[in-house]
Amino acid sequence: MVKKQRMPKRDQSDKNSRNTGRILLILMMLVLVVLGVRFSYVAITKDVRGHRLDKAAQLIYRSQNEIPAKRGEIFDAVGNPLAESSTTYTLVAVLDKSQKSAKGKPMYVKKSQDKVVSEKIASVLGGKAQAYVQSLKSGRKDKLQQVQFGQLGSNLNVKKYKQLKALNIPGLSFVSSESRLYPNGTFASDLIGLTKNENSSDGKVISGITGIEQSWNKQLTGHNGVKTTSSDTTDRSVSKKNLAVKNGYDVYTTINTKLESTLEKSMQTLAADMKPKAAVAVVMDTKTGKIVATTQRPSYNATTGEGIGDLWTNQLYGTAFEPGSVLKGITLASAIDSGNWNENDTYESGTLKIGDKKVTDWNNGEGWGRITYGRGIAESSNVAMALTEQKMGAQTWRKYLNRFKFLKPTKTGFSDEARGSMQFQYPIEQANTAFGQAISVTPLQMMQAYSAIANNGKELQPQIIEKIVDPNTNRVVSQPKTKVVAKPISKVSAKATRKQLEDVIYSQYGLGKMYAIPNVRTTGKSGTAQIATSTGYSTPGDNTNEIHSWMGMAPSNNPRYMMYIVTKQPQQNTDNISTDMANVFKTVMTQALDMSESDNKVVVSANQEVSVPTVVGGSTKESTKEMKSNRLTPIVMGDGQTVKGQSITGGKKSIVGQRIFLNTGKNIAVPDMRGWAKSDVLAWAELAKIKVNISGTGFVSTQSVKANSKLSDGYHEITVEFKEPKTSN
Repeated sequence: MVKKQRMPKRDQSDKNSRNTGRILLILMMLVLVVLGVRFSYVAITKDVRGHRLDKAAQLIYRSQNEIPAKRGEIFDAVGNPLAESSTTYTLVAVLDKSQKSAKGKPMYVKKSQDKVVSEKIASVLGGKAQAYVQSLKSGRKDKLQQVQFGQLGSNLNVKKYKQLKALNIPGLSFVSSESRLYPNGTFASDLIGLTKNENSSDGKVISGITGIEQSWNKQLTGHNGVKTTSSDTTDRSVSKKNLAVKNGYDVYTTINTKLESTLEKSMQTLAADMKPKAAVAVVMDTKTGKIVATTQRPSYNATTGEGIGDLWTNQLYGTAFEPGSVLKGITLASAIDSGNWNENDTYESGTLKIGDKKVTDWNNGEGWGRITYGRGIAESSNVAMALTEQKMGAQTWRKYLNRFKFLKPTKTGFSDEARGSMQFQYPIEQANTAFGQAISVTPLQMMQAYSAIANNGKELQPQIIEKIVDPNTNRVVSQPKTKVVAKPISKVSAKATRKQLEDVIYSQYGLGKMYAIPNVRTTGKSGTAQIATSTGYSTPGDNTNEIHSWMGMAPSNNPRYMMYIVTKQPQQNTDNISTDMANVFKTVMTQALDMSESDNKVVVSANQEVSVPTVVGGSTKESTKEMKSNRLTPIVMGDGQTVKGQSITGGKKSIVGQRIFLNTGKNIAVPDMRGWAKSDVLAWAELAKIKVNISGTGFVSTQSVKANSKLSDGYHEITVEFKEPKTSN
C-alpha cells in the first residue's frame, strides 16, 4: 500500500496568502469603484446628503451689506426744511500702542504729544486744553484702548469734523452716526419735536420722542436695505438676496415760514418782558383749518440743545387749562343760537348768589350797577354769563359744549393730545363753566370751537399736515382735506356772535381796545382765569397767578385768520400784559392779512432757482396753489381732481416762472401754445402722449390743432411751427 504524500506546510501558507491578497485587491477595487461613482456623482450634481456644495462654496465668497434708510424730512408748507437727516461725528483718540500703519508709523496718540494734541483739539471744539489732557491721562491710567471727550467731542457737525481731520493728528479717529438737523434754530420747535437714537432689529435707528417727530414717527421711519455681493461669477441667485432700501416719508406741515418767523420774534419779546411760566400762540386759516404758525415759551433750539428741558409739555395740544373769559364767546354763541340772548336786556352786575355760593365780577364783585347784557360782554362780566347759562338751562348749555366738541381730542394726529375735563354736577359749577372756570381745554380745542364762529357755523378740524410724500416714488401718499367736524351754530348765529364781540374792542366799555388792527375791523374776546389749586382758586387780581389770553379774528365780517394767545403766570412787568399780547396779535395778524391767497405760503428768495414740489397724487386745486406759491407757473391738463403726472419731477430745480404741466388724466384739451418755447411743447406732448411735429426755431407761432380741442375727439398728433421773434433796429 502506497502512502499518500502530504503538502508541505509552507506551500499551504503561500496559497492562503495569495487568496487573501486577491480578496483585498477585489475589495480595494470595489472601494475605488464606489468612491469613483460617488465622486463623479458629487462632481456632476454638487450634492452631498441634500447639501449643495456649489451653494455652500458661493456662501463662502458672498457678503451682505446693510444699506441704512434715511429718515424722512419735515418741511414747511412749500418745502423749506424744518427737520432733516444729517451725519454727526464723535471724536475718538486711540491709545493702543499696537496700532501702527503699514509702514510702521504710530497710529495712536503718544503720551509726549498729549499737550500739543489737546491744544489743537481745543482750538476747534472749544473748552480748556487741560480737560482734553486729563481725558487722555485717565484713559492711559485705566489701560483703555481709546478714549472719547464727553459732550464737547460728541455730535460734531461736518464743519468741525473737517477741521479736525485737516489737523492730520495720528491717533484721532471718528465714529459717524445719523442725526437730526433743525436748520432754523428755535422755530416751531415744540411742534416739530425731538428724536433720539436707539437700537432696534434693524440696528441703530432714529425715533421721535416729541411733536411731529413722535406722532408721525411711523411715516418718517424707513426700512433698511440689503445689498448682497459674491466673488463667485456662477452665483446667479445673489440678486435674489437683495432688499431695496425704503427711505421714510417726507412730511410737509401747514406752517408758513414768514409768519412763523414773525411770531417767534414777537413771542420772544413778550417772554423776555414778562417772564411767564408758559406762553403759547397759534394762528389758523379760518377757511381751511390749517395752522399756519405756532410757538410756545419757554422753547428750545433743537440743534444746539439750548433750552431743552425748560418746558417739556407741548402747550398747544398736550396741556389742558381753565381758559377763563375767552370761553364767554362760546357761551354767547350758544345763547344767541338757542334764542336766549338779548343784548338790550338788563341785569344787576357785581355779585350773583347761587345757593350758598357766589359768582362775582372781576372788580371784586362791585360790578357796574344795572347794565345791559351787551355792556356785560364788553366788560367781561362773569355775572352776565352765569345768568345767561341759567336762561339757557344746564341741559341746553351742556348740549352746546358737546356740539362745540369740548372734552374730546381734536384728532389732529398727535398721539399725546389732552382731552380736558369739566365739573358740571352742581349749579355753581354749571354757572362757572359759562365764564371759563370748572372746565379745562387745550388751545387746539379752543381754536377748533371758535372756527365755527369765524367760519359761519362750520367747525373745522385743525390741520397741521399739508401732505405726506414718498421720496422713493416722488408721489403724494396722503393729503388731508379741509374737514368740517360739526355745525354747532347757524350761519346767522355766527355772524351775530362776531358782531356782538366787536364791542370788546370798539365799545366805550370794551376791555380789548388795544387789540384793534388799523384799517381792519376786528373782533374777539380777552380772558383772565385764576389758577385752580388744592385749596381753591388764586386771589383775583394777582396777575402772577393768573392765565391771560386773547382770541381774535379779522376781518370781523368774514374772518380770514384767527389767533389765540395764552400767557400763563407772568412773573414780572404784569402791567404790560395787555400791551405785550396785543403787540404780538397785531404784528402777526397784520402780516397775515397783507398776504394774498395765492402767496400766503410763499417764501421769497433772491435766488432765481427754486425747487419743484412733488404733487403727483395730490389734489389738483392744492397742487396748483403750491406751484404758484413756489413762483412757478402751473398748467393744468384736463379737469381731473388728482394730479397723475408732472412735467418736472419733484425735488428738481427750475427757474422762477417756469411752466410746470400737471396732468390730471381726464378730458385733456389742446392748449393755446402761442409764445411757448420748444421745451414746453415737448413736455406737454410727452405727458399728453401725443405725437408732435416741429418746424422752425424760436417760439410757437402756429399750431395745427385749435386750442381747447379735446384729444378724445381723435387727435393723435399736432404740428407746431416756431418763429424767431422780430427785432427792431
